[in-house]
Amino acid sequence: MKVSIKKPKTPHPGLKHKTFVMIGMMRSGSNLLERQLGLLPDIRCHGELFNPAFIGFAPGAQKAQAGFKREDTKARDADELGFLEKVDAACDRPIMGLRLFLDHSPQMTSRLLYDPDVRKIVLSRNLLESYVSLAIARETDVWLTTHEAPGPPKPIKVEVPKLINYALRQSLYYNDILSVLHHTGQAYRMIDYSEIKDLARLNDLAAFVGSSERMARMEEPIKKQNPGSLAEKIVDFPKLQEELKRRNMMRWFG
Repeated sequence: MKVSIKKPKTPHPGLKHKTFVMIGMMRSGSNLLERQLGLLPDIRCHGELFNPAFIGFAPGAQKAQAGFKREDTKARDADELGFLEKVDAACDRPIMGLRLFLDHSPQMTSRLLYDPDVRKIVLSRNLLESYVSLAIARETDVWLTTHEAPGPPKPIKVEVPKLINYALRQSLYYNDILSVLHHTGQAYRMIDYSEIKDLARLNDLAAFVGSSERMARMEEPIKKQNPGSLAEKIVDFPKLQEELKRRNMMRWFG
């Protein structure tokens, strides 16, 4: 189950725009953070440019897409570096951002991670909360919303082996990311899901990626999808807690 990020054999040739990556996991708040930073006039936040299933682009920014469409994954995968260079050349703002997750292109993850000119923001979230949020999104097929939820979603059953496998894979990925950043001496910022609505933290990130703009207030283009406590979202939550305690795994999900 080892997740490894190898140093690229050839260095990245460099991008014309200031570039940053948001490194995280699904349901870690990356959509909200990306949309918030993208409200600044000097930042163009693309989404998951190297998701294996689609190309994520900023909504309504056709000029910055370099002629590619969301479904053009074969063309992208045939020349990932060339694709990124074309998106870079077409970027309509001074700063460009994108998101990287565990299942995204290993080659581009490596290139971007080891490039000291690319700024890194690392998002984190409680692993049980992210797992439950992901399971609910898959169950409902609702991945983001701009409307307030009326209440907690229908509770789901958490299978402990699947939860532990998820937690192990994500933990190994984060460990590799942070190990590379520390080993290469790169500056980076970490932000937890619980801090994404903190205006001071958001403005610190804006300054870190090179923006000259600042946010006067927190805007919420995306609403919280699954309100309520974990106990309300999980079938037989006390039983799950007991099973995690028995396996000595509670510290992973506290």
